[in-house]
Amino acid sequence: MKSPISNMDDQALKLSRAISSIQIEADHLFTFRDVRATILFRLDGRVLTSFYNPETSSSILTVIRWVKDIISKTKEELKHGARSIKYNKQIDQNEALPVYFYRAGNSGILVVILHSRANTGLMEIEMSRTAKRLGIVIDRKQSIGDLEQ
Repeated sequence: MKSPISNMDDQALKLSRAISSIQIEADHLFTFRDVRATILFRLDGRVLTSFYNPETSSSILTVIRWVKDIISKTKEELKHGARSIKYNKQIDQNEALPVYFYRAGNSGILVVILHSRANTGLMEIEMSRTAKRLGIVIDRKQSIGDLEQ
């Protein structure tokens, strides 16, 4: 029989592994040159992890703020059956950035902001695969505990 302390250590280790897996999966997309930012939200709107270049232009930060503002609306659409949603966020007169929202399991939303000239066909395949893998990790963590740090 396990003691409560060793059980807590096992849970902490499992939670740490789950968080690490989530960060690795989300970071994977950021390795593509067409990706400007990735953000993983819980369904309650809290950010689990995000990746973007801190030296990025203010326009990408404006898009990230916009994403945070509309996440609750998008969450409702995803809860009612949509697997993904795409918006084109106009950042100036000459450029709009594709912004994708993917359902990641039962508890998460993956948001990916692409470069305006991205190969969206290839990226849609990668984003969909990543969202599925993240969904598996996020849903599995339900038995471990909450993913808050």
